[in-house]
Amino acid sequence: MDRAVALPPPRQRERRERARERPQGLAIALLAVPAFVFIALLFLYPLWNLVALSLGLPHFGLEYYRRFVTGTAYVDTALWTVAVCILITACCLVLGYPTALFLSNMAKRGHSYLLALVVFPYLTSLLVRTYAWMVLLSDDGPINGVLLATGLVSHPLKLLFSTSGAMIGMVHIMLPIMILPIYAVMYGIPDSQMRAATALGGGPVRAFLKVFLPQSLPGVRSGCTLVFAISLGFYITPAALGSPKDTMLSNLIASLIGGALDFKFAAAISVVTLVVTLCFYFLVGGGLGSLRQERTGERGRTRLWGAAVAAVENAPIVSQLGKALWRRRIGRPRILPDLGCWGLAAYSSVILLFLVTPSIIVIVMSFSGEDVLGFPPHSWSLRWYKAYFDDPTWLDATWVSCKIAVMSTALALLLGTMAAYALVRGPRWLRNPGYALLLAPLMVPSVVMAVGLFGVLASWHLLGTVPGILLAHTTVGLSYVVIILGATLMGLDRRLELASMSLGASHLRTARRVILPLIMPGIVAAGIFAFINSFDEVVVTSFIASLRIETLPLKIWEDIRYAIDPTVAAISAMLIMIPLIALPFIRRRGGPIRF
Repeated sequence: MDRAVALPPPRQRERRERARERPQGLAIALLAVPAFVFIALLFLYPLWNLVALSLGLPHFGLEYYRRFVTGTAYVDTALWTVAVCILITACCLVLGYPTALFLSNMAKRGHSYLLALVVFPYLTSLLVRTYAWMVLLSDDGPINGVLLATGLVSHPLKLLFSTSGAMIGMVHIMLPIMILPIYAVMYGIPDSQMRAATALGGGPVRAFLKVFLPQSLPGVRSGCTLVFAISLGFYITPAALGSPKDTMLSNLIASLIGGALDFKFAAAISVVTLVVTLCFYFLVGGGLGSLRQERTGERGRTRLWGAAVAAVENAPIVSQLGKALWRRRIGRPRILPDLGCWGLAAYSSVILLFLVTPSIIVIVMSFSGEDVLGFPPHSWSLRWYKAYFDDPTWLDATWVSCKIAVMSTALALLLGTMAAYALVRGPRWLRNPGYALLLAPLMVPSVVMAVGLFGVLASWHLLGTVPGILLAHTTVGLSYVVIILGATLMGLDRRLELASMSLGASHLRTARRVILPLIMPGIVAAGIFAFINSFDEVVVTSFIASLRIETLPLKIWEDIRYAIDPTVAAISAMLIMIPLIALPFIRRRGGPIRF
């Protein structure tokens, strides 16, 4: 009789398997080293250089921070900036949460194409959207035209170069950034949970407060953090739409560097801006990483949220509303629920119209045959398109932007693809710190990055050069590539790779013949995001390009600062076509657009 073969215990087998996989995991982790080195040199080192410059190292001193704190005008500007950012974040949350709920419900029913109405403005150039609002808010613009025609006002309202105009423009630019993370989380919440909570007697109000809303909070935290951080770096929109009293910290930093040449004081204010961003980040409890809830630290926030929910649901008006809705659902026709659905659809339709209308109006006005833009145009012509193609300065700026964007996209794809694969397929200890490092450039205000890169590129003698701008653009493009390809690789069945290698294929051949074809849609989408980010970048470029290089966004910015040139309308219309062409490639096969 053959002896039975003794098998090792399960834990011992797991340890042996982990020991065999450890060298392979370390080899895969090495793929992320080039991306880490790049981020360390072009992101961490500039930030450290910024801090060192503000402290006057090697001779430590706080004189620039003391100057900031004791200057009443500087403190007022900082408080105004924080107040504006909080107000923009609150407005975007109020407008974006119901819209994300409507879009997620429609996407679950197969109508995911509506999300394109949010993605399209998100991909449209910031300068184009700012220019659109300059046209809309002007004294002769469509908004004042409608108000005068309907008799609501007797003279044009002062909308352009005002606080209200700047707020409208900034909310319009930030709203897609709030909607997309919330939608991504809401889409993953099963509808069966709400039906089960309602069937168990919870009622629609209590079911929403206790079941749906807590699960959507990671998206809310991500959206609020992104909107606040990006709003702190607003430089173009307040300067183009706001009044002189609407100066924000980013405008103050730009004036200190471009006018007074006070680099150390500008560095100190940049550090203050970065600290405010970090404080808000930790106060809210996460950013992009909060899309995945971590157990650590959640218990305190859960108790706080439970107390808040209990206070809301025990309020008399909420209790009466819940009872009324429950009675309607039990014994009477579904009048109120239907009204709620129609109300949500109507509200969201207005928000979506708010997002796409400026771009549509700019496209229509670009075909105007008049010397001054008006809506609707009284005559039609292609004269402004012809003016663009006949002007060599516009064509040269466009060529420079395309060249830098293509090279930046290629470099970001090369580094980001290897890094994303290492984070997904490599050792687990690398995943969270790796994602945090590679996504950090998205969380830092652009003006802070601009000041940091200014000092570093100047010391490397790359200021005002194409390689310097290329490296600066790649920093944020790399983050977009890691986000998109990381999500794509997580959805890839690893058994396909194991099957290929078990049949004798090497790692390189498996990557070339199996992995790359399967993730190619994600690579295309990541490349589109990286290209648009580089092609549209104006804040960082305005700091480091100097007078030797003029990209298309810089050329547009210089033109719209002093006058509304009709040629810019034609250029804006052509730039709007870029996201329209890109949308079919960003859409994932077999599902809605996901981020």
